[in-house]
Parts: sequence; structure tokens; C-alpha cells
Amino acid sequence: MSLLQTLYGIFSFLGHYPGYAISYLIETVLYLIVISLFLIFMIYLFRKFMARLQLRLGPNRVGKFGSLQLIADALKLVGKESILPKERDDLPYRVAPMIVMVGLFLAFTILPYGSLIGIGSLTVTNSAVTLVLVFAVISIMPIGEVLAGVSSHNKYALIGALRSIAKDISFEVPMMISILAIVMMASARVPDSLSISSIVSAQFLPYAVLQPLGIFVFFTAMVARASYTPFDMGESDSELVSGYSTEYTGMRFAMFYVGLFGSILLGSMLVSLLYLSGYNGPLSTDVGVIWLVIKAMILVLISFTVWLSMPRIRIDKFVNFGWKYLLPISFANLIISGILTLGLGW
Repeated sequence: MSLLQTLYGIFSFLGHYPGYAISYLIETVLYLIVISLFLIFMIYLFRKFMARLQLRLGPNRVGKFGSLQLIADALKLVGKESILPKERDDLPYRVAPMIVMVGLFLAFTILPYGSLIGIGSLTVTNSAVTLVLVFAVISIMPIGEVLAGVSSHNKYALIGALRSIAKDISFEVPMMISILAIVMMASARVPDSLSISSIVSAQFLPYAVLQPLGIFVFFTAMVARASYTPFDMGESDSELVSGYSTEYTGMRFAMFYVGLFGSILLGSMLVSLLYLSGYNGPLSTDVGVIWLVIKAMILVLISFTVWLSMPRIRIDKFVNFGWKYLLPISFANLIISGILTLGLGW
């Protein structure tokens, strides 16, 4: 039983195709609302967490414990004048933040979330190649960043876009090799090793235990992809103003900002699913999604700690870290995983 089937049971009187169409629509809207609320909560959590680490109070005036401050900030951004650069390339400039948000939300609809008692499975997309689909969709997001930097006709934005390209190339290759190690290990136990659900079910031990090098490479690459300190080369506020988003104001800037926190949450969920057994745990058939959220939020807090405690890495050292360190480590992890899979039958 799944959420889709539950909804279809309500609307089945309309007929097969209309019933499923309405059920899919309602399910999609519910997911968009839940994910949006979760991202808003993450921004609030980050501001309070940052304040505690810096011995401050953080948001505390608007609403109980400052809980309504984000609503006030959102209203401020909505009410701000949208200033458009005079020499912009209009269409790519306007579309860029939308591409980032579309890629982000599509990725969330592909992830498996496990079950919740009374509702059933919360997974939206069932496919034998969800792992491929997730990374195909994620690859859309950098296109928005590059379009934003190039279309703004601003030298800082252009440099930020070029840095983003260098960042993605440097860290994508080690990340994909670490994924290859997971697929190889999962293929020995399940038939559909390109399905994230199958990878979760194949983890008799969390792959973080069997592949400590792999989780290090993958988590570091996801941190770099999210572009927060120490890997915020595409924005680099101290030298590039705001990088590729320099010429964006109002809600268009907010889309890039929310996309940053969405990338952190998405990366944490992927690490939880691929390396920490995802929604598996005691009573996982009833509260699997709660286990997934707990694991993801622990990783989110680790990400926030890294963000707030480390200085920015110089661009050449940043790129060299991907090619000279993470790439050899990912190959070593692949070899070790092959030995564990073929030699020991794990």
C-alpha cells in the first residue's frame, strides 16, 4: 500500500485514468508543500544553530522563539523591487533560478522515503534506475548557475559561473566512482543495483562501515556541490560579491538561497540512503520515513558545523583537492569494494 494507492482509493469512482491523474496531482502538490516547509524549517534551524555556536540568540522577536521571522523575511523578499541588469540576456536570466528549483524538487520526488504507519509507502517514483535518474536530475541544477552567471553580463557573476564549472568537474568524477563502488557491491546481493530502494535493502551492514573511504568522498563531494563554506567558490562573498547570483534580487535571489539549503538536505538524504541504510531500522515498515529523517538531520547538522567552522579554501587548492586527493581515494575505495565483493562475497 502506498500514498498513491490510498488517494486512488478515494478517487477511483471517477474511473481508472482520471482517478490516477488526480491522485498523482494531489500527491505531487503534497510533496511540494512538505518539502517547501522542510526547507523553511532548515533555514530557521541554521540561523538558530549558527547563533548558538556564536553565543548569540538568533531570531527571537517575530513569533515564539523567532519562528515567524522567516515569514517576515519571505514577505520582505516578495515586496522587494526586482532590479534587472540593463544588458542582461533576458530569457536565460529569468529562467536560471527556475532551473535550479525544478532540478531540486524533481530529485526529491525520485528518492525512496520508506513507509509511515497509516499511510503506507511514501515513495513517489518506482523505477529500476532511480540512482541514474537522481543524478541525471541533479545535473540540471548547475546549468541554472552557469546561465545566471553568463546572462547577467557581470564580471563577478561570470567568474562565479566559471568557478562553479571547475568545482563540478573536480568533484563529480570522484563522486561517480564512489557510486560505482556501491553499485558493484549491491549487484552481488540484489538484481536491480541501480535502484536506490534495492541498494537500501542490500545493506546487511551499512555501506558506511564497509566503505568508509566511499562515504568520505561522497559526502565531501555533496558538500562541494551544495557550495557552502569551505567550498563556496561559485559565490565567494568576500571577493566576488555573490558570484553567479550577484545581479539577482527579490524572489529570484531567494530561489538560489533556498536551492542551497535544498542541496544540503538532498545530499544528506542521499548519504543516508546509500551509506546508512536509509529508512531501515526498528519497525521500519511503520516508521521508515522517520528513521530516514533522523539520519538526514544528523548529517545536516554536521554540514552546518562544517559550514560555520571552516575557512574558505583557495581556488587552486580547492580544485587540486578534488583531482589529487579525492580521485585517488575513490579509486582505492573501488578496489577495496571489489575485493570485499568478489573475494569475500560481501
